[in-house]
Amino acid sequence: MTLSFLGLLLFAYLFGSIPFSGLIARWRTGQDLYEVGEGNVGARNVWHIVGPSWGVLAGLLDALKGCLCYLASTLLFHAPPPAVVMAGIAVALGHQFPIFTRGRGGKGLSTMAGFLLVIAPFPTLIGLGTLGVVYAMTRDPELSAIYGSVAIVVCSLLSRQPEVIVQSLGFGVQAGLKKLLDRSHERLVWSHRPWRETGRAVSALTPNEETTEEPSS
Repeated sequence: MTLSFLGLLLFAYLFGSIPFSGLIARWRTGQDLYEVGEGNVGARNVWHIVGPSWGVLAGLLDALKGCLCYLASTLLFHAPPPAVVMAGIAVALGHQFPIFTRGRGGKGLSTMAGFLLVIAPFPTLIGLGTLGVVYAMTRDPELSAIYGSVAIVVCSLLSRQPEVIVQSLGFGVQAGLKKLLDRSHERLVWSHRPWRETGRAVSALTPNEETTEEPSS
């Protein structure tokens, strides 16, 4: 294990740790995404709490982390394929467990998609398109992510890109474990800090208000 490889992993993790979603929410509303909405410090919670346009911006910035990490690993560090795969895992880990916010991060899906988009544009675009179609039909983000991930793996198999298969499978396991780790916290936040849509954004209800809605996954 060389210093160059360790340096690449450290760079990827620290770069992934930049909390764009949390910074946008703090700037626009003064709220901590970890304590409001879904309890998730990610672009989807920005969409709910701050507004759709800010959620899209947060998602694009998170995806950019993945894109730039791949470019840095290949163009600056000249890393071999196995090291590039590990850099992808590291940048997603940085987003999920950022050092700058004491490990309070998002699911990392946008960052993973950004990384995969540079490695394999066609399979990733097919996967994102599949995700969008399934979500439009079901409004279930978890089911949509599963179908999108499967589409990426299938397209990678058909195009004979083993590194993409390994990367996408690794990302899938990583995202699934993060979801399991976050489940209890998200349920707790939802039960104590329910929120509702109020026009362009979503705001926290006052303590004496009640809701019968269930939290989104």
